[in-house]
Amino acid sequence: MKSPNVQLPPKNKHQARTEATRRDLLDAAEKIFARDGYERTQIETIAAEVGRTKGAVYAHFKGKEDLFLALFERKVLSQIATVQSWPEGMSFEDRIRAGRKLFTASLDEEGWPILLLEFKLFALRNTGSVQRIQDLYHRLYAGIGQALPSKNKRSKTEQKRDLISLAVLRGIPSSIALERHFDPSLQSSSATKAALESVFDALAPRNADDCFHQT
Repeated sequence: MKSPNVQLPPKNKHQARTEATRRDLLDAAEKIFARDGYERTQIETIAAEVGRTKGAVYAHFKGKEDLFLALFERKVLSQIATVQSWPEGMSFEDRIRAGRKLFTASLDEEGWPILLLEFKLFALRNTGSVQRIQDLYHRLYAGIGQALPSKNKRSKTEQKRDLISLAVLRGIPSSIALERHFDPSLQSSSATKAALESVFDALAPRNADDCFHQT
């Protein structure tokens, strides 16, 4: 069920400028991170992309790591907004098809899966970042879960199995984005997408009530 619309008070000029600057910095960060990779990206480069100083970046983010996690959060929230925008009367089967399309769309943005893989390897040395990534995934699953209609109640064992299936699905795009650089058979976008759709159909939960929620 969708949350009721809440009328928020209008933003003042300072709030609007602050949000615009933050949005511009995130847009620049996405471009520079994808081009240079996480490790080689410099805060100064991101700031220069939008005509700002390094201090402007630090006014909004604690550092490069915090900036990347904010970018990651924006992508997660965008996915949640997408699934929650599906019509309330949409059938479960149509939702599965829409989920499959959303999942395979990751093949069209190769830079992000590779970048996310690089950051996750970096994050293994930082417990705080690992926890924040876990929290973001939990929010994503909860958001997707709200978009699914209720069907049969699932046992805790079945819910756990579904969560594992989702975790496996989540890791596949990064693996494909990496391996296609070394395996010519993955260069065909249509064939790879068809294979990915088959994997999704085999693993995606089919009749869950709360299958996307932790128990």
